[in-house]
Amino acid sequence: MIGAAIIAFISLHAGIGFADDNSFFAARREALINRIGDAVVVLQGAPDTRAYDSFRQDNNFYYLTGITVPEALLLIDGAQHRSILFLPPRNMRTEQWEGPRLIAGPEAARETGLDEVLELTSFGAELEKRKRTFRVLYTPFSPHETAATSRDRALQHESARQNNPWDGRQSREAVFQKRLKEKVGSSVSIKDLSPILDDMRRIKDAQEIERLRHAGRVAALGLKEAMRLAKPGMYEYQLAAAAEFIFLWHGAFGPAFFPIVGSGPNSCRMHYNANVRKMEMNDIVVMDFGPDDRYYGSDVTRTFPVSGKFSEEQAEIYRIVLAAQKAALERVRTGATFNTLNDAVHEVLDRSGYLEYLTHGVSHYVGMSTHDVGKPEPFEPGVVITVEPGVYIPEKNLGIRIEDTILVTRDGYEILTGDAPKEIVEIEKLMSEKGIDEAIKD
Repeated sequence: MIGAAIIAFISLHAGIGFADDNSFFAARREALINRIGDAVVVLQGAPDTRAYDSFRQDNNFYYLTGITVPEALLLIDGAQHRSILFLPPRNMRTEQWEGPRLIAGPEAARETGLDEVLELTSFGAELEKRKRTFRVLYTPFSPHETAATSRDRALQHESARQNNPWDGRQSREAVFQKRLKEKVGSSVSIKDLSPILDDMRRIKDAQEIERLRHAGRVAALGLKEAMRLAKPGMYEYQLAAAAEFIFLWHGAFGPAFFPIVGSGPNSCRMHYNANVRKMEMNDIVVMDFGPDDRYYGSDVTRTFPVSGKFSEEQAEIYRIVLAAQKAALERVRTGATFNTLNDAVHEVLDRSGYLEYLTHGVSHYVGMSTHDVGKPEPFEPGVVITVEPGVYIPEKNLGIRIEDTILVTRDGYEILTGDAPKEIVEIEKLMSEKGIDEAIKD
């Protein structure tokens, strides 16, 4: 009999996921069926990579299936309460080089918890035999997402490409909609699935919360290691490398987004990510980073002095930003909104005379994407957000941002990234400890 550890290993590398509890994916599919009635849903999985990069599944596809195979399709028949997965045919050469992949058949259906797993060539026939029994077909109109490819970023990219006179390509989703329309005919209305899935994904279930907690702990470990290592003469990219090493060491895929390590003048550039500057003695560093951990991310920012000790001016402004964050956290509860948190931060910064130096909003959703999906509605238990006030004074090369990932609970909130210190005394104490480089030398 094959041991549980070996089964988990095979499942992971065959594209079945992370020895997942498939009941969560089944429950999400059932919840979706309850929203669509007798309609049909069709989703595309992510395309295979064009380079020697690790494959990462589309967020929506993974959310409903847990499947990590490229080029897959999912059909959910609301009338029959039936979910069918379509997979590419077996490719022995790919398996020889990269290892086994999940292939169609009854065994795959048992492994995944889906009703049926067929080859991709069967998709057209399955759609054809249903087209007279439904009047609405749902498919996502929004672009493919990953952790770093948040909806906002993806839409910007698609718009720029379509408006480029030397490109002008339609999105993959638009082409897919056209092909579906050709197949099902004019009697079937094709509607956008994205708003339905966005609303479902806004509230995290128990599996998602467990993964977000783990991502938060790993994020904090990475930021702490970077803080221990920081010293004058180092480069910003070295701090990013230290944190990413910790992410990978603890099993994350890698970063959930590009590392933002802004020292000195770069601390005032909110999404600075070149990370090439050599850090100097009196610099402050804004480090904003997080892992993509089992399809869920974390977003945490810490600001710290390269020297290990805050100057008097740095400490004064830091305390004001920290007070603003604490004021916003006090208002995180069921029924609160993003505006509630913005107001709390604005009150503190206005009272302190620094409101003009806040140049961004102070919260967004976090989940499978760094800027996760969902309408800005009143918070409910299971919503995960950031709280991230900042003050940026370019004429002083002084930027400060403090950010945590927060779970809204029935009784208030839980800080998922709270293991990363943010009180001045705690930061300075941590920065006096040995980092990886010193530990290796011992």
